[in-house]
Amino acid sequence: MTVFHLATDLDGTWLPGPGQVPDLRRLEATLLAQPGAVLTFATGRTFLSALEAIERWGLLPPQHLISDVGTALFHRRPDGSWEEDRAWADRVAGHWDAGAAQRLLEAGLPDGLQVQPGLAPIRRLGLQRAAGADMADAGRKLHLACEAHGLKADILPSHDLYFDVLPPGVHKGAALAFLQQTQDLPRPVVGCGDSANDLGLFEFADHPVLMPAGLDDREAPPALIRRARRASFPGPRGIHEALAAFGLLDEEEHDH
Repeated sequence: MTVFHLATDLDGTWLPGPGQVPDLRRLEATLLAQPGAVLTFATGRTFLSALEAIERWGLLPPQHLISDVGTALFHRRPDGSWEEDRAWADRVAGHWDAGAAQRLLEAGLPDGLQVQPGLAPIRRLGLQRAAGADMADAGRKLHLACEAHGLKADILPSHDLYFDVLPPGVHKGAALAFLQQTQDLPRPVVGCGDSANDLGLFEFADHPVLMPAGLDDREAPPALIRRARRASFPGPRGIHEALAAFGLLDEEEHDH
């Protein structure tokens, strides 16, 4: 029995694009046939938004769910309900100055920035550049605003649109490392994603997998790009192909 831990982003990675639903169902069936495989979704979505996507697409439920760019971690109970990992929540909260974050918002965001719709400043700030604003200029202004209000944070830009303002040292990869250690999960870890907010995931994974239209050398350390496998196909088919290339699937399960 082959054991491994698959940690994957949702949008642009696991969720199927046009015509990719059959690929997703084949991948899910393959994972179900491998009892040693552990599945974790690691997403920038909120917990409720991730659950909505799981229900809407009828996804194979993961054993674990990392949401909010790594600032929240949940485990699926045997009855299908979800339980937040309080130890991780406490660790994240201990690195986040909620008062400083609130002061920044109350003072007004710099020109060119706005809050991502539907996000509250709980353990992170989800921002995006306004239409027509320059990403680099907005990022510089955001750094200055954080310094002015005493908010110590890591600022993670992605998709030439979003800025995630996170507690120092907290990201998808940090949450995955905590999950791996505290739950005694199998290795190797395969980390799949398509954007800069997946960099922590890639750095921790034994086998990082970049989606075809994902990062380039301007957005990620060149050493990481060289170490990662660039999927040949988008979406679930690319993940399936990568798992087979790493020798983690039985031949009859991935020969399709």
